[in-house]
Amino acid sequence: MNQVLSAIHDRHSTRAFTAQQVSRADLETILEAGLWAPTGMGKQLWHFSAIRNAEKCLELARAVADADNRGPAYNFYGAPCHIIVSYKRDEIHAFPDGSAAIQTMLLAAQSLGISSCWINQLRPLTDHASIRPLLTRYGVPEDHIVIGSIALGYADESVAAAPHKRKTDVITITE
Repeated sequence: MNQVLSAIHDRHSTRAFTAQQVSRADLETILEAGLWAPTGMGKQLWHFSAIRNAEKCLELARAVADADNRGPAYNFYGAPCHIIVSYKRDEIHAFPDGSAAIQTMLLAAQSLGISSCWINQLRPLTDHASIRPLLTRYGVPEDHIVIGSIALGYADESVAAAPHKRKTDVITITE
């Protein structure tokens, strides 16, 4: 199996991370990969805001927990690094383009041996009074909405879950 297909098959959501931080070089490689994702009409109106600080990741997770009634244990699975993918507000390609960037970065992380989890909780909270100031402080442009985010780090193998089995009845080929 080639490297791309191997990364696709091996990648799965990690929901328990160790405290080990992702290196700056690896984070930059993952972010650069996102720049190469496809975009409608080549617009590339996204922005990637990386938080490479476990305390700041936890601060954002706690704000999300408070705003969304998720309880005090909510913490982005303890990931020490987080990437927020945002896109210019009111752009028709925002969600497909941002999602393509997220998937590209998830696969890049996998290829580097870094675990990840796609996080959706920030999307509906983009303009929440307690969330927007944090997003702005962490680099999300004011005229952007959050598409999704990525928890990054190294899996805590003591609680790692196996990937979900793939459904087999979801493909149709017409010739």
